[in-house]
Amino acid sequence: MRRTLQLCSLTLAMLPACGAPEDSSPPAVPVGAVAFIDEDPDPGHIEITVVAGPARWEYLPGKPADVWAYSDANAPDAAAQVPGPMLVGRVGDRVTVHLRNALPETTTIHWHGLKVPAAHDGSHVSQKPVMPGETFTYEFTLTDAGTFWFHPHLDSENQIERGLYAPIVVRGGGGADDIDIEVDAERMFVLDDVKVESTGKLSETITPLDLMVGRLGNVLLVNGRKQPQLSTRAGARERWRLLNAANGTFFNVTLPGHKLRVIAWDGGLLPEPYETDTLVIAPGERYEVLVDLAGGDGDTLTLQTLFYDRGHDLPDFGPRPLLTLELDGAVTGPRPALPTKWGDVKALAVDASTPVRKLLLEEEEAATPADEPRFFINKEAFPDVTPISVGMDDLEIWEVTNDATMDHPFHLHGTFFQVLDQPVLGWKDTVNVPQKGTVRFAVRFDNPGAWMFHCHILEHADRGMMGLLDVKH
Repeated sequence: MRRTLQLCSLTLAMLPACGAPEDSSPPAVPVGAVAFIDEDPDPGHIEITVVAGPARWEYLPGKPADVWAYSDANAPDAAAQVPGPMLVGRVGDRVTVHLRNALPETTTIHWHGLKVPAAHDGSHVSQKPVMPGETFTYEFTLTDAGTFWFHPHLDSENQIERGLYAPIVVRGGGGADDIDIEVDAERMFVLDDVKVESTGKLSETITPLDLMVGRLGNVLLVNGRKQPQLSTRAGARERWRLLNAANGTFFNVTLPGHKLRVIAWDGGLLPEPYETDTLVIAPGERYEVLVDLAGGDGDTLTLQTLFYDRGHDLPDFGPRPLLTLELDGAVTGPRPALPTKWGDVKALAVDASTPVRKLLLEEEEAATPADEPRFFINKEAFPDVTPISVGMDDLEIWEVTNDATMDHPFHLHGTFFQVLDQPVLGWKDTVNVPQKGTVRFAVRFDNPGAWMFHCHILEHADRGMMGLLDVKH
């Protein structure tokens, strides 16, 4: 017997009404998402088969492009899609993923943000590449509720750009996220951009600017589509899970006339949500927001991205539309109260005696048109790097200084960290380090093995801005 992970209701607070106990019914899937089919009827074990292979996908209507994409081997049509199907589970679920490589080159899967065993992290140092025509099985247990994603960690700048990425939603073991957040709809918005020719095909042109700042697309995507149109109701309260899967583009999202109530970061719910008019999302980052949709029946709302100055004199294109929301009807009755308790996050106990590890990010522009730029951490470029060695459960402060003239989003595998010197407490695995700026974060190394840390502008990681971390047993 197979169970399809599907949406029982648009209202998360109504999950128990789906007709089965919470511990045995499939977890809810955000509106409009397609989830992998679970091969195992055991409610505590998820088993799926992911196929990575060539596919066709329309970035421009009526003009299909040759892409690489993930598909579900157990789906009736097994059609690949960009982004790939969603993995949905609960804290405590055991997960088995069979990767089947139908690509013409090697690949892996990195479980971005999930605390998996090091041998199943899918990085350069954790496993051998999966050869074309071969399979590899990943096994891990879901330990944290939140929004995550998976993607290759070999030739990532090209494989992810071609379409190999997919979202993950992990719910709390006792319900939606172990707290009652009543909304009218929950949506996943995977943000990306691609460089597309007028014929609809992916451009094969990579400019020196693409290598220096990360590949820049001329088509903005939400869930693999250009400016999708969605239907909702005036007065609805919605929960949006926002994920930036772009190679190098920063999204500065805003919904004009509305506040974004940020309730979660990379590692799950915040203890104290906050409101903002705009939200900068660097490559690799995830945020969850609540939005109360104002307007009347027939109105149209447009989610936009605004210019964000991340360096190197990139042009300001002004507000750019991401998607539109058509208001069809209205929500009646009083709006449900927000929770009084949110995420359970305790500050890591750092003090003056906590060891401080300093990391310096630098860049070197290409000397000639025939050369490529280079990127460094502490004067070293991967793979010629000195591994950092720490003990299990060691607590450190990492002080990351960006001496470059552009921002670098810093991603750490294997665990979460807490950014210091700011008023918001929460868990991150990816943080933007501004140009000529410094970010300090506290991290406890509670996951043994060999891990990587790197800039999540993919062209930078592939050109040296990547390091190794060894957490000793």
